[in-house]
Amino acid sequence: MGEIEAVAAGEREDIYRFLSGLYLRPPSDPLLEMILDGGITTVFRDDEEMSAFVKAASGMANIKDELEAEHASLFVLPSGVIPHEAVYLDKEKRLGGRVTMGVRQFYERAGTELSEACLEMPDHIGMELEFLGLLCKLERELRGGDDRSSLLKCIELQKTFLGEHISQWGYSCCEEVVKHAVYGFYKAVARFTMKFLKSEEEYVSGLYEKACREGEQLCGTAKN
Repeated sequence: MGEIEAVAAGEREDIYRFLSGLYLRPPSDPLLEMILDGGITTVFRDDEEMSAFVKAASGMANIKDELEAEHASLFVLPSGVIPHEAVYLDKEKRLGGRVTMGVRQFYERAGTELSEACLEMPDHIGMELEFLGLLCKLERELRGGDDRSSLLKCIELQKTFLGEHISQWGYSCCEEVVKHAVYGFYKAVARFTMKFLKSEEEYVSGLYEKACREGEQLCGTAKN
């Protein structure tokens, strides 16, 4: 039971982790190779700016340095996008304040902890995407067992985090990336993120409703 959903959870985990890495770090050497050989266009299908960037990449003197500089400009420097939930949802835009701590507390309630080696705050878009990837991994593992209560809770956590956190600000952040990015690479990443989040909102909502129907007692709607 749930084999299709288990496969989907694994695929969703991969996408979340892929996107998380793009926001947290400059492109890796394997990803740079995908750009240079055109393989990246299989991921960002029908994105004209990504296609144009791939064509131009071969003519760049040092694409690695260019994208590292772009990443720093967008996501590291204080004059960039500043991809933190607090910047978009805290009236004072205070990093490390109430909004940031709210995200950390959500992670803790879900049973996850940030690694001491992690340099980013919990409300960084890359960290929030990574967290959703972890929930997808947990969902995939739970679908291999009989713990329906934990599975429902896992799906509920995904639905709640999407609705109360990343979907509340992620779109605005991505729009800022599209607005400020020089190269088509990060513009395409931002557009892909927005499309993926939209599809996730719809998919997880349906997943939660289905899980409730399959286990009415767990949702408190069982008939005595």
